Amino acid sequence: MGKVVVDRDSVYAPCCYLICRVDSDGNWNTRDEKNTVLVQSDLDWPSLAANLGFVPCLCGSGSTDGTVDCPDCGEFAEDMIYDAGEFLDSCLGEEFDDPGYFD
Repeated sequence: MGKVVVDRDSVYAPCCYLICRVDSDGNWNTRDEKNTVLVQSDLDWPSLAANLGFVPCLCGSGSTDGTVDCPDCGEFAEDMIYDAGEFLDSCLGEEFDDPGYFD
């Protein structure tokens, strides 16, 4: 299983996250389209963040993926999406196992 990182490139893909394949030397390039996946929609942020350990809902019930309001505690989807973005920003450049982005 290969390694990937989440990164941003404000010129190449403003307001987006990029999932980049890490090479054997530990490097990646946000502009290498063969080894980069664009995450454009904020609705994708919670699932991407979950690959790094993010739990979308504060109650931890598992009743939401972070894109819909939690039926158990009432936490709003927009808050969970915002929190996922904050979480991703704190993990930029952190390597993790590729869960299948580059299979």
